[in-house]
Amino acid sequence: MRKVSLIILLLFLQNGFSQEAKPRFNYNAKYEPETGIYHGAGQDKNGFKDYVNAVGQDKMPAIYMTYVNITSPVKRIERWGEDLKHVLDSLPKGIMPQIGLGFTGGKDTGAGLDKEVADGKYEKQLQAFYKVLLDLDRPSFTRIGYEFEGDWNGYSPESFKKVFITISKAFKEKNIKSATVWCSGGGSADFIGLEKLMAYYPGDEYVDWWGIDIFSPEEFDHIGLQNFFDAAHAHKKPVMIGESTPRFVGVLDGQISWDKWFKPFFKMLHDNPGIKAFCYINWDWVYWSNKSGFPWHDWKDARIEKNPFVLDAYKTEMEKSWFIHLDNK
Repeated sequence: MRKVSLIILLLFLQNGFSQEAKPRFNYNAKYEPETGIYHGAGQDKNGFKDYVNAVGQDKMPAIYMTYVNITSPVKRIERWGEDLKHVLDSLPKGIMPQIGLGFTGGKDTGAGLDKEVADGKYEKQLQAFYKVLLDLDRPSFTRIGYEFEGDWNGYSPESFKKVFITISKAFKEKNIKSATVWCSGGGSADFIGLEKLMAYYPGDEYVDWWGIDIFSPEEFDHIGLQNFFDAAHAHKKPVMIGESTPRFVGVLDGQISWDKWFKPFFKMLHDNPGIKAFCYINWDWVYWSNKSGFPWHDWKDARIEKNPFVLDAYKTEMEKSWFIHLDNK
């Protein structure tokens, strides 16, 4: 008996919060789980595959992350759709795509083309995108203009809202099986404050989920994050952590990495019952910075399989009853 009590105490000290799940809020949003948190990962097919191999087939993510830019040529959007269908067909049935839908004109340069999309200059691309979702014919999530307030996107509130509303209406008119996600850049955009943030809000009738992306460790304790969760609850919207990765921390320092980023991350998920989905980016950011030309060279290696301490602790978290994997969806 004493040994069992000691084990329980050690588990509590390691995680820093109760092993019992807080009851999740349920807002009856599109594709919202009644209880629990959808487990998602990405953000490319190889990163997803490596992640699954690390956590185990019994903890297969329910969500697969992917990205497309609506200002791309139609052929490129069609090719993205074909590639996505091929990937999903190779995975167990029932995985839901989580789509980051951008409308920019450059690589994090602030060259937003939201006004041009709003004015109808990319109507052919939008129709190609809708056709991809109709052909997939499965539940999905679309983060329309994700990280909308970030200066690296350069969107303006009015044209962003117009695009969001146009796409949301099209989903309903065409019976497209995709939930709309209004996704903030959060700490990366300096938690600009709710008043400024809400200038980008298209309205409750067009938004199924709220979303926020979380990267650096100092974001967990920022009042802006809690304000976002509280506002989502006030609007009766579930929250998706659309992107998460231990930026500037990585995994290679083992327990130090765990304590600095992963431990507060899982505590955040546990403590906020409005969070109903999270997606983890299992990437070596140095490699992808060099490959794609984005300024991620100092974001470090976030691949959980690259450190045994992090991997073991991560798998322990994923065993908890409030995480929804594909096999218990």
